[in-house]
Amino acid sequence: MHPDLQPGKYLMFDNTAVADAFRLRRRIHQPKRDPQSPVLTPDKPWEGKCTQPMRVVFDATEKRYRMWYYVHDPKAEDERKSRQTGLAGNVGAPQPLYVCYAESNDGIDWQRPPLGIFDDHRQSAAGANICFKGHSGAHGTILERCNAPADERYVMATCDWFSTELGGVCLAFSPDGLRWRYKKNEPVIFGHSDTSNCLVYNAERKVYMLYMRGWHAAAVNWPALGKGNPRRRVSYSESADLEHWNEPQIIITPDELDTNDFYGIHVFKYEHLYLGQLWVYDDDDRATIHVELAFSHDGFHWSRLPERPIFIPHGDPGDPDGYMVFPAQAPVIVGDDIYVYYTGVGAPHNLCRNAPVIAYRGRLRMDGFLSIGADHRPGALITRPFILQNDRVTINAAAHQGEIVAELCEPYYHEAEGKPIEGFGAKDFDGFRGDNIRHPLSWKGNSRLSSLKGKRLMLRMLLTHAEIYSLTI
Repeated sequence: MHPDLQPGKYLMFDNTAVADAFRLRRRIHQPKRDPQSPVLTPDKPWEGKCTQPMRVVFDATEKRYRMWYYVHDPKAEDERKSRQTGLAGNVGAPQPLYVCYAESNDGIDWQRPPLGIFDDHRQSAAGANICFKGHSGAHGTILERCNAPADERYVMATCDWFSTELGGVCLAFSPDGLRWRYKKNEPVIFGHSDTSNCLVYNAERKVYMLYMRGWHAAAVNWPALGKGNPRRRVSYSESADLEHWNEPQIIITPDELDTNDFYGIHVFKYEHLYLGQLWVYDDDDRATIHVELAFSHDGFHWSRLPERPIFIPHGDPGDPDGYMVFPAQAPVIVGDDIYVYYTGVGAPHNLCRNAPVIAYRGRLRMDGFLSIGADHRPGALITRPFILQNDRVTINAAAHQGEIVAELCEPYYHEAEGKPIEGFGAKDFDGFRGDNIRHPLSWKGNSRLSSLKGKRLMLRMLLTHAEIYSLTI
């Protein structure tokens, strides 16, 4: 049985808040570039041709944006491979993939502060904004922990190799996000997880959730399948203390509607859901990567919309993002806007080594990842029951030359449709014909529902050329 809804905001990804819907369709909304031009391009010698945002945050106290981003130095990669150390020359110095740091007042124009921490094998450390090099490289994400010890406020999950035999997902710690150290020069999970290695804290269960490259994959060591390595999958492990991790297991795998590879996923908490930016890799055809959205209530069991809509598309061949896009770890919420930072690559995966890798910013409205709505044919929904504890019910919605009509009813067992409450029926409703992220529903000019507080209600809505992003009760 579904419990009654509790006070709060509900997104429309699934039927958590909806008892039934009729002739409505869910739609993923793609972030629109804001601005159209890139916000970060490689222009320093140590950046090679790559500036790939891994984490962007907005510091509300200091009113500034902070960005950690990957850079790739092909010359350093050539030098290391010439030494023939480890996995195809992938172990030890010089590291070709490392992390830099930038700041911005508006999220568009970025400054590279000279940190003086690392050099780039070409110039002194004084002029470089490199903040992390690791031992052999860096593939990971950054998590800020407000209640952690001061010298471990930030933790980075990254793939690193300390020797030809000792490598995997490692954890580095920092007091400020700039000066990092390994507590142990060994992995917390062994294996070649050369993907985003996304680290997320689950406050409900008080565990750290780690998303990485798939373990125990089906396509391993089968020459007939034509792959010398496991197909790319999303694997999962969790820990309560960042030291003891359970056995990794594959949790997201392609099905009959997909291509054969999921390159990685970036997971973040948004309202009552965990949202996952899933990297869909077409390894069988054009070697492209686009991003889809998955969603979960616990971070472990994941769902996707059946039509597999694209969240961040790659561009057309010849465009700077013509073949691959990679999202930053999580969107940035500033005021009523959601900013999605992502990377564009203008070459297919198997030919991208020397292609420019540049950063863009997209924008969504608040709660604007997905909506449920109707076209010219009216559609309807009715929520699950809830006991009204607030003075208002609000919607984040847009009517495109159409209208939303609502009524409150009580889940009365003698009337299967729900018994409309006198004064709060459809005939009394002030029709919604606008575009508003916080519109209070009102009846005969009154949006205050004090007379109904404590009553068990259901909300029924009729939509025509309109869509709803979220509902707050």
